[in-house]
Amino acid sequence: MGILDAFNPLSPTGFLANLNGTFPERLIPDGLIPSIADRVPATQRVMLTEFFPVLLLFYALAVLVQLPNTRVLRLSILPAMGTLAWRVSTRYDFDGSDEPGYNLTSMTVCWFLSFLMLRATDFATTTKPFVRERFSALPANVPKDFPTQLKGALLNAFDLTFNARGIGWNWGKGIYVPPSSDPIPSQGALDFLVAFVKTQVFFDFVLFAQQSWDLSPSKYPTHRYGGTIFNPDLPPLLRYGKVIAMTFICPVGLYTSFQATYYAIGFIAMTVFGQVGEQWPPLFRAPWSATSLGDFWGVRWHQVFKRPFVVCGAKPAARFFGRMGGVLGAFFVSGIMHDFGVWGAGLGTELSSVTLFFFMMGVGCVLEVLWREKTGLKVQGPWGWLWTMAWLFFWGSWIVDAWARRGLIISKMSADGARPALYWVKVAQRWVELHGQPLQ
Repeated sequence: MGILDAFNPLSPTGFLANLNGTFPERLIPDGLIPSIADRVPATQRVMLTEFFPVLLLFYALAVLVQLPNTRVLRLSILPAMGTLAWRVSTRYDFDGSDEPGYNLTSMTVCWFLSFLMLRATDFATTTKPFVRERFSALPANVPKDFPTQLKGALLNAFDLTFNARGIGWNWGKGIYVPPSSDPIPSQGALDFLVAFVKTQVFFDFVLFAQQSWDLSPSKYPTHRYGGTIFNPDLPPLLRYGKVIAMTFICPVGLYTSFQATYYAIGFIAMTVFGQVGEQWPPLFRAPWSATSLGDFWGVRWHQVFKRPFVVCGAKPAARFFGRMGGVLGAFFVSGIMHDFGVWGAGLGTELSSVTLFFFMMGVGCVLEVLWREKTGLKVQGPWGWLWTMAWLFFWGSWIVDAWARRGLIISKMSADGARPALYWVKVAQRWVELHGQPLQ
């Protein structure tokens, strides 16, 4: 048994391997989260009468949060939205198939609605109205009467619903936005469309590379087409090399997937709503260059979730446990949100892998602060980079393994007929058939 196996609870020879039952699920009381088996297929009627009203209530909160003296009304809307979002997330199956790759949609719905509820909580509880200081739908010199304010709020709410970093809003000033590497005027709708196509093609090849690995049987909750990334039959060097490679490919896939989605939404915003490139600054800042965990999570990784995690996690925890507790609270809420998405994919939650990964990112950030306070030295430079990558890769292997066992790696994120990587494979196979030896 190797060192990584000894400390990884999901390894076939790890320290939890001899526990009876499924350890992650035993951490949650029975009945708190409904059984996956109780879900029924989502129909068009469900989408119109239950899913769409959640979006409508969220839009209503986005309007009201811009208007003064609406906090009581906002707080009264929040429970209704939460109840409906919980019902939609836990009662309905949005995939409708147990075939390989068809469990991504339900996971996405659970993740999306949980993120929406975190933002809705922010909208409902804030004591100061949100003000769009730049790019407002109304000129600055319009009358300040209520009908005009309501009209502006109705129009600006469309931006607020998907503007999670607060670009142009008074509440977004504390969220880091990477500088643009290109002149802003050159970033138009066509640029975003071209960037989307290129990024989506690259993402498909990254996904193909990840899906090319063999997965091994596991005694832990595993989709019938999934498996663990830890293969006990391989010699240590190959075993850990495979784990490191798959752990590396996963964030590359997430990076390109987020980028492609960002470009697609930006393209729609520019062509349909008349927005400009300045409203869509870069999403990332070379996360592979991070020299500390604080640098990675606070600057270089995307900051789309930052404000909801601060409002719903950091601030409440900081009231009881101080600044360090606030850091852990933000990452804990992040873990719960991602874990609920895993529940949507089937086989329940996995706090000991998914939530734990994000919580340990908070622990790492706290350790960096303590190091600086004790030594006066900031975590940075080559040694800071090594520390950051080691911490990310070690704990990252746990969450990648959880996703692999739940079948997310084999998910059909694009139709097979529209995948450039699969088309390239067919071309390569045809070339070999005509000019060389068949692929083994």
